[in-house]
Amino acid sequence: MAKDDILEVRTRDKICFLTLNRPDVRNAFNAEMNAMMAEAILAADYDPDVFMVAITGAGDKAFCSGADLNEAREADDAGKVFRGPLHSGRRGLFEIMLDSKKPIMAIVNGPAIAGGCELALAADLRVVAENAFFALPEAKRARGAHFASVVLPQMVPPGIAMEWLYTGRRIPIDEAERWGLVNRRAPLENLMDTAMELANHILSSAPLSLQRMKLTYRKTVGLPLLAGMRLDVGPDVYASEDQVEGARAYLEKRDPVWKGR
Repeated sequence: MAKDDILEVRTRDKICFLTLNRPDVRNAFNAEMNAMMAEAILAADYDPDVFMVAITGAGDKAFCSGADLNEAREADDAGKVFRGPLHSGRRGLFEIMLDSKKPIMAIVNGPAIAGGCELALAADLRVVAENAFFALPEAKRARGAHFASVVLPQMVPPGIAMEWLYTGRRIPIDEAERWGLVNRRAPLENLMDTAMELANHILSSAPLSLQRMKLTYRKTVGLPLLAGMRLDVGPDVYASEDQVEGARAYLEKRDPVWKGR
């Protein structure tokens, strides 16, 4: 498979679709795919024709099985020292996803394991197939699950998060949904239709409002209430052309036509 084929990038109807395309290894991501995903999300952030990003996996066996351990073994055999994002002088993929101003949806078409689970957690929304499950087995491989260890206890009760991290067990969709990690679920054959129904609902909102809401949430997490209230983050929607259009469309009883400015 040519290196450009391991990540499919296409934009349609204001959505940038990223498809992890290594189905023979359950869409495990290697360093090359990781870098390509980061670059694609950064590019989407500055593309005025992209209002949101959707990430899914090729095939029907997995969404993503995490880091390619074959690549890790080859690096170990070659005597290379692994350096994670904290020690590499660059932002990691998951941090780029959190910092992105565009809404990101994970369309989880199968098991999301280890880094694949973290990839789904880094998205703003998760639409999940009935045959999928989540798992964070890093402790069984003497790895760290650094990102999940930070964000998961903020997304579900800490005791639940730590059980999942400590045991590395499968997290069935029913359980993940009960704790709020699943926005929508559907049989695999209906997954994309379900995801697009939610995406189109989101895209009917003003893109600058979506950006401001996401950035405000991401930048105020952990801040004291009043500090968060006083933080002005994201585009100034109140002085935008779309704000004028939104008011006019409401008064004229028609759908607004958003320009993203």
